[in-house]
Amino acid sequence: MTIEEMRVMLEESLPRKRYEHSVRVYETALQMARHWHADEEKVALGAMLHDCGRQVPTKESLARARELGIEVDPTEEAQPILLHAKLGVYYAVHRYGVSDPEVLAAIRYHSTGTVDMTDTAKIVYLADLIEPGRDFEGVEELRKVSFRDLDRAMFLSYINTFRYLLEDEALIHPDAVAGYNQLAAGYKKEKAQNGKKRK
Repeated sequence: MTIEEMRVMLEESLPRKRYEHSVRVYETALQMARHWHADEEKVALGAMLHDCGRQVPTKESLARARELGIEVDPTEEAQPILLHAKLGVYYAVHRYGVSDPEVLAAIRYHSTGTVDMTDTAKIVYLADLIEPGRDFEGVEELRKVSFRDLDRAMFLSYINTFRYLLEDEALIHPDAVAGYNQLAAGYKKEKAQNGKKRK
């Protein structure tokens, strides 16, 4: 199936605003892929289909996930909107014919992030946040950093997302915490080593 055929199917299955968002994420992700010399085909697939699981309304996502045999963790059970990523993986495989594990991981973790993300996954995650339709405090800085340092952009995005979720008294998925902690530990170690070198 071509990316254009996927786009047509996506337009038919998603609400208009969600489809338009998906196209903007696709376009932003391709810009980033070219900038970072990432695999454009993988990025294109992951970005175009990142929200394909949104064809299931949030209020139905928990029941649908269980019906499909998708594992649901306690955070997702309490906050079912998170399940659109796992549902997205299911539909990417069974409706759009995607089999590449790297693309499926990009769809799976585009909302939470996680540890050891590939450049493909980082680009899809960040493109989802910085596409032109997004407007939140700090987005302009995040757009700049996303073209300077992928890991730093991920780190800043975690901080921004955590702040938003905490203010809203929402749950933070363990995958997001793990992703943040991995980067934070790396920066902490780097800072300690640089401090020793200066001595």
